[in-house]
Amino acid sequence: MRLISAVLIIVLVAAAVLIPQAFVVIDETELAIVTRFGDPVRTIKNPGLSFKTPFIDQITKFEKRLLIFDAPADSLLTKDKKRLIIDVYARGRISDPLVFYQKVRNESQARSRVIDIVASELRREIAMDDQKEIIDTTREQIMNRVRDDVRPLIAELGIDIVDVRIKRADFPETIASSVYERMKAERKRIGDRERAQGAEADLQKRAEVDREAVEITSEAVKKSDIIRGEAEATAINIFAEAFEQDPEFFRFQRTLEAYQEFLTENSTIVLPASGDLFEFLQSPSPNNSQ
Repeated sequence: MRLISAVLIIVLVAAAVLIPQAFVVIDETELAIVTRFGDPVRTIKNPGLSFKTPFIDQITKFEKRLLIFDAPADSLLTKDKKRLIIDVYARGRISDPLVFYQKVRNESQARSRVIDIVASELRREIAMDDQKEIIDTTREQIMNRVRDDVRPLIAELGIDIVDVRIKRADFPETIASSVYERMKAERKRIGDRERAQGAEADLQKRAEVDREAVEITSEAVKKSDIIRGEAEATAINIFAEAFEQDPEFFRFQRTLEAYQEFLTENSTIVLPASGDLFEFLQSPSPNNSQ
């Protein structure tokens, strides 16, 4: 009985030691290489549980997802002999773990090799374009050309390059300030020109409005004068017709209006009493009463 228990314990201990050595779990985000005494034996690309020879085989895992190869910013010379500070990065994934292991061994060395290849190709492409073209128009074409040119070179490392992107393309600090000052001066000149054109348009519009206002006012005064003249003519005609109907009454009314104008309080008038003006202020004579 004791022997059976001892054998069982030995079997359990052996299983506990051998099973972790015989099996390995590969995650969905991983690739792996099985090496034996440092030499690659096989590649594991599918996730799950895989078998290896205990104590002999070793597992080396790699990232299956996209890797970022971020190059440091560098000062590059353009076709027109001007410098630009270019900051670039590339994205890719391990396509062949066996080749990757044989060429670069690990991701750190892979990053160094890929960055060197991308930077070298970028330097060549930048030298084929002028500074202004790179900043304004050709950046996208440069990135696509660099990506296509480095893809076969980096594929030799077991890496498939997906994209190459320029994060930044700036002037060197020594000339950036002068460039910015020129840009500010240019923008100020454009702003001054726009303001001057706006002021000119404002003056023109105000002049047009003032002219229209004068024309409208003049036309209104003209029409009012015409209406007033027509009204006065009508009034004269009415007075004339009234005068013709009863001249004596009209003369009497006009005399009363004259009295109202000059016979005010404390007024002194020196005129002959026999004048026509005082006719209606005198007592009627017997002849008139008849």
